[in-house]
Amino acid sequence: MPSSPVTTAQHNVLLIEEYDALSVAIQSALTKFAPHHRIHAVRSLAEARRVALEQRPELIILDFDPPHSGAIAFFGEMRGVLPETRVLVIAAGITPDLIAERGANGALQFLEKPFELVEFGAAVQALLGPWMETGLSRGTLRDLALDDVAVLALSTPRNVVIEGRADENRTGELHVRNSQITHARTAEAEGKRALVEMLTWSDPHFIENIASESAPRTIHDPWAATLTEALREAKKTKGARPAPAEPKVPAKPAVAATKTGPKILIIDDTEMLLIFVEDSLALADPTLQMTTALTGLHGVKEAARISPDLVLVDYVLPDIKGDEVCRRIGRNDTTARVPIIMMSGHVHEMTAVASKLPNVVATIAKPFISDALVALVQQTLKEGRLREKPTFPSEKEIASARSAEFAISKTPILSHPEQKPTRRPMEGGAAATPKISAGSQKLASPPPLPILKTAPQKLEPVGPRLAPNEVLLDLPLDVVAMHVNAAFQIGAIRARPASLTVAIEIPALTAKTALPLKTGFHLGPIDLDATGCISIVRLIPTSQPYRPVETRGAFEIGGVTVVPANERERLQLMSAAASSMTMQLFAPLELISVELAPNLEIRQLVLRCRGKAVRVSLNSQSSQAQSGASFEATSVQLDQSRRIDELTLTPI
Repeated sequence: MPSSPVTTAQHNVLLIEEYDALSVAIQSALTKFAPHHRIHAVRSLAEARRVALEQRPELIILDFDPPHSGAIAFFGEMRGVLPETRVLVIAAGITPDLIAERGANGALQFLEKPFELVEFGAAVQALLGPWMETGLSRGTLRDLALDDVAVLALSTPRNVVIEGRADENRTGELHVRNSQITHARTAEAEGKRALVEMLTWSDPHFIENIASESAPRTIHDPWAATLTEALREAKKTKGARPAPAEPKVPAKPAVAATKTGPKILIIDDTEMLLIFVEDSLALADPTLQMTTALTGLHGVKEAARISPDLVLVDYVLPDIKGDEVCRRIGRNDTTARVPIIMMSGHVHEMTAVASKLPNVVATIAKPFISDALVALVQQTLKEGRLREKPTFPSEKEIASARSAEFAISKTPILSHPEQKPTRRPMEGGAAATPKISAGSQKLASPPPLPILKTAPQKLEPVGPRLAPNEVLLDLPLDVVAMHVNAAFQIGAIRARPASLTVAIEIPALTAKTALPLKTGFHLGPIDLDATGCISIVRLIPTSQPYRPVETRGAFEIGGVTVVPANERERLQLMSAAASSMTMQLFAPLELISVELAPNLEIRQLVLRCRGKAVRVSLNSQSSQAQSGASFEATSVQLDQSRRIDELTLTPI
């Protein structure tokens, strides 16, 4: 496959991708993220070996989904001839906890599929970034260790044994069967103790062989949890995985041990982006004092703790959004005048939100180059803190404003001639918050994981009736996670569309009865308002009838985490991928226009969201306009096509 145009021949990137379409797409992205590097694309490890020896790349990118046979031997050989080369492995099934535990010092950095372009760009920029010139430690092939090769072995369908040797007297084995770690052995230990010992070895070498059928099973836990726990134990042990050796290239003086410059807080959930930003800023000014946070709530706490001179915050974060981070920092007297730069790949939404936040002084679109970031940061620091303390509405005032916005009456555009354009008032009260019955199971119980089922609910007719110009949207959802309190009451639900095919009811199109839920539409691009909530919904008609998605009330727990929220702790129960809970979301929308094709067929319906309130039901057999539990859609994430990727629903 032809390589990308040469810009600077001495800087090379080697891409190993067997699928032509993906190879072209990745090369195209690399021309943006690595504009000064020549890209060499090959299809196999055999080709990669030849090109690597000829071109000596600074970065090797390997698509390991599906796995390549012989990858452990390949990287073992490359370690000897290209010790300063970095590696990015694109794989599937690598847990975020394991990636975070390995950190930036691993010889192989892993990017889990599927990923966003911004994540890929951040990883490439971090690995090709200015870290070598700052004197900071970052992993290269010189630092190849057991956790690197173990992840490669676990990604393959074959049963293998990895034989390791640190010196003449230190040898060991790691057995992988059916993509699980089953046994580890050294001269002094076996099982998890042996695994921890092998992770502490300096300068190890590995050979991959066929696993023995007679090997005992001494490790029974899932491999990701086993390896993550072993890495933590190894870090506590003297002689644990050493810091990477300093690169053997001309380098500028290392960052000063004592930093007295401005304090900068960086809040972003992409660890490789944090590395790239830290390295870029440290190279420009080694005196900067930088603190990082992976979540919005952690960032707010760090801001209060260090009182930074500048905050860089991502707009889309895993817990609270960037605009809420800005408001919480602005309401704190000690941090109210701190200037904030907002970062995001969702440029339109970020710009609209940032314009309404008085402490956001600038925005920068992802992905960005280091020069643009450094210039913006330096200019912002030069201007100093805000001259006046900004004011923000309280949470109670925001809630009141939202309620007022929800109650605003709008004139319908599709009423019958004999009808007056009026809207009926809200009727009934909010439904009770659904509860989860955990029975006698405990969260700490061993596998099999418990299954939580929603308690039977009697759904009463509640909620507003549809006005003549309104549409009831029926959207099936798969539950990703639930936040629950100590009483196992739902605090929030994270969900994703189970299908982009939806159904609607339009009372205006029938005399006395609503249109049956048999008309299928595809959920089109979504517009968000300045607060990040759904503003406009587009529906594209299909030629196929709507088939309801079967709802499932069982919620099998695939993971449990503790999430800090409002200075209190709450549990987040992650759904198992095998059988996620499925429910129906019903949202009343206003039909504001019907776009027609040249042949006068309906091209799309354009709907306006009249508030955050929606209804959630476990019964998809009939219309639930008057029943279900009341929720608010408090957070919406869109994919690159501006379609709904994930919703966060909070009970009313």
